[in-house]
Amino acid sequence: MLLLLRVLMLSLLSGGSAKVVQNFESGCGKFFANGKSPTILPGPQYRQICQTLNNDVYYATFYDTDNKIPVYSAYKFEGLKSCTRLDKWYIEPQLDDNNASPNMKFEKDVKIQGLGGRQALNGDYENSRYDKGHLAPVYQAQSQSCAYATFTLTNAAPQNPSFNRGQWKVLEKKIAEELSYQCLPKRYTVYIVTGVVPGTDVCL
Repeated sequence: MLLLLRVLMLSLLSGGSAKVVQNFESGCGKFFANGKSPTILPGPQYRQICQTLNNDVYYATFYDTDNKIPVYSAYKFEGLKSCTRLDKWYIEPQLDDNNASPNMKFEKDVKIQGLGGRQALNGDYENSRYDKGHLAPVYQAQSQSCAYATFTLTNAAPQNPSFNRGQWKVLEKKIAEELSYQCLPKRYTVYIVTGVVPGTDVCL
């Protein structure tokens, strides 16, 4: 009998990319236990994204185009891979143009009128005093390509730098280590959903 483990991490986040789909189940249900997403909010501002880089899908993100932040990202944890970080961030062309590429792109490579109308851009973080906080983290990526794919602004929300580089980084590492030692040796399938709690009133 296969035991499915869902780990829900709610990050206290204050406050390119992928293929936009009509429903997660048809495009990237494999990142959810039983193939079902935990929550789909009603409203035209929400988009379901199968995060795609070079035509490979690595995780799923439920994105709020009004607030220009993800609600949550979902992925499978498959062990510690020691991936390196990317120093640039992608965006999601399809959020601003339905006919754009389903693959994440660097902002400089996207020529769309009204770019940034429905998603965050790099300039939104300049002089903001916030980090780009990953939801699907680099540290828990399943491969080096997946680690690169986590560097999309549709997978990031403004996060207090001291929290992002301190307690949150420690928590990501501890969760990954615990899952590696307790779950993966037993061949459990590990599903993780990381969501945001928008706002500036956060106890650190």
